[in-house]
Amino acid sequence: MNVIIPDDVYVREVKVLNKSIYLFLISASFFFSGFTAIAEERPLSLGKHLFAQGNYDAAVTEYKRFLFFHPDDVRMSEVYYNIGLAYRAQGLWAEAVTSLRTATYLATGDETKSEYQLELAVTLIAAQDYDLARLELIKVTMRAPSAQLYRRALFLQAVAYIYQFRWEAARELLRNYTTDERLDMLFNAVTDMPQKSARLAKVLSSIFPGAGQVYVGNWKDGINALLLNGALGFLTVDAVLDGYYVDAALWGGLIFWRYYRGNTFRAGRAAEQFNLQESRGAADTILQRLQEIVGTP
Repeated sequence: MNVIIPDDVYVREVKVLNKSIYLFLISASFFFSGFTAIAEERPLSLGKHLFAQGNYDAAVTEYKRFLFFHPDDVRMSEVYYNIGLAYRAQGLWAEAVTSLRTATYLATGDETKSEYQLELAVTLIAAQDYDLARLELIKVTMRAPSAQLYRRALFLQAVAYIYQFRWEAARELLRNYTTDERLDMLFNAVTDMPQKSARLAKVLSSIFPGAGQVYVGNWKDGINALLLNGALGFLTVDAVLDGYYVDAALWGGLIFWRYYRGNTFRAGRAAEQFNLQESRGAADTILQRLQEIVGTP
């Protein structure tokens, strides 16, 4: 038996069905747009959480996941910046520098670009690439940033100079930052710090083996060089006196001469190492004082 549906009832049912489909599509669009937003935010929030927990490698993975799925997002510079900080925390200097350079390049505002560039300079200083660090800091100062960023750029330039043992250049920059008397005394002391002459050390060891090492305060190596070269010289002379000229040539030409030349070379290196250690000690003292000044309210 066929049931005949009146036209008006059919029309009402079609309208209800169309309305239901319309509401369903609207609800679905809201659902999936919300899901997309959650999917976008999850790697970023998780990356920040992992970074705060010290799990830097996992944080980098989450940040890179975000970049892979959202290559045109406006937050790309911030994400690269966070990746650079995570790499730096792991001591991966090359990767950190690359990421921070990318973050600086992608940054739009001048202040943000300057902030990222300052962190890039800090990373380059940590990587002992002081010349490149100063180059980045000069770029920041040429951009005419805020007073706070400008002062920090000058401060970091002074730090780079200190690590390079360029005391007067560092002092000149820090005069714009602080007038601390103790810091000025430390610079005076390091400027007048005596240095050992590598050339004189070599000459002394050439005249008297081990004397150059003693000159720089390395008594142990000096005595060792004296005893070793003295013993080899004695064997050479003794072989000559006994008529064993082949043995004398072997002892003197091959063995004694080698250790004698090595003795003079090591004397020069000892002087250079002495100067380097003294300069590093002075730099550490100055940097410690700077840290105290920065931490002073």
